[in-house]
Amino acid sequence: MNEKKAFRKTHLTWTLIFTLSIVFVVAVVAGAVFMVEKNRITRQFDGDLVRTAEFIEKRLSAPGMMGMLRMMKGMPPLFVPRGEAFQLLLSSGEVFLEVGEQLDTPEMPVKEGFSTEGNYRVFTKKIDLGDTTIFLRVGKDISDLMERSRRLLSMYLLLIVFTAGGAWIFGYFISKLALLPVKNAYDSLKRFSMDASHELKTPLSVLKTSLDVLKYQDVPEEVKNKLSIMEKNVEKMRKQVEQLLLLVKSGEMFKDTVKERINLKVFLEELVEAFAPKAEAKNLKLKIECPDDLFVETEKDVLRVVLENLIDNAIKFTEKGEVIVGAVSDGRVTIYVKDTGPGIPKKEQKKIFERFYRISRNTEGSGLGLSIVKELVARLKAKIVLESEEGKGSTFKIIF
Repeated sequence: MNEKKAFRKTHLTWTLIFTLSIVFVVAVVAGAVFMVEKNRITRQFDGDLVRTAEFIEKRLSAPGMMGMLRMMKGMPPLFVPRGEAFQLLLSSGEVFLEVGEQLDTPEMPVKEGFSTEGNYRVFTKKIDLGDTTIFLRVGKDISDLMERSRRLLSMYLLLIVFTAGGAWIFGYFISKLALLPVKNAYDSLKRFSMDASHELKTPLSVLKTSLDVLKYQDVPEEVKNKLSIMEKNVEKMRKQVEQLLLLVKSGEMFKDTVKERINLKVFLEELVEAFAPKAEAKNLKLKIECPDDLFVETEKDVLRVVLENLIDNAIKFTEKGEVIVGAVSDGRVTIYVKDTGPGIPKKEQKKIFERFYRISRNTEGSGLGLSIVKELVARLKAKIVLESEEGKGSTFKIIF
């Protein structure tokens, strides 16, 4: 992932964290308010039922009221405002009198208190009238109560949605401002790395040229050995500087590259030809395994840098045997670089693509090559896979 994508991902991550934090706080506070208000409405509704029951109880206690009720027993339910109901039950569970909407007959034994029956909220109260015990049941349609609860819930959800939208917009700009100093510092470090690398290239070139000249001078053997060590380290530094420059400039170097359809056999032959002298110097066989008609559409220059790093590493770490550069297609195109080197220990394989990571201090290289390869492979929308076993070599696969 290049730095632009990394900054964009961080920017969006911070925005998301800020948004979720604000939404969580608002949801908790608003949820508490919602529950308090809902309970208040329910208590108010239940209070009306209790007051109605108490009012009826007082009327039932009036002299002669029970006689009048007995006369009304068996009559059809009397009319009351729609959505309200009153029911008198004997202790046996028999319905003595109904007024208004018809309520279901409760299960025995009849229990006092509140209950919800269908669309009705019912309050049941036991009343002792001398030698008679009856149960008064007062019911009221809860459609209005449910509608008020739905409105409250809708307001709660709308608040969450608007809060999330506002928090995202605000968080987006806040996180952008917070990242600005980091981005400026990164750009400054990047410019410094580029400038330092460029400045190092010139003296290293001069040193290498001077060492090449001195090698052919008539100097003592001890001096020649020292020169050889110096030349080896200068070359190592030169490669490290080149890799550092590539790492810093990779995003800009390839920003104008476009995808093209390339013949992999021809492409790999060009790469192998360039590395043939280096392989011959170590008595290694450098071979190609690729069909003549295998094509892939990709960014050619980026793929070239990836394979150059992999082939260079394979030759560098292989002391005897061969290095094979190949490609196959089994629905997906796979390009691979296989060697007969020492292999990579299993515990090291997950870290091998980290920047500046080396298996051991004695290992040649800067630890940058494979991290560059991984970033460039990601740019190609491909995947890199390592297969390795100690003593049996390694295979790096690029799967498109």
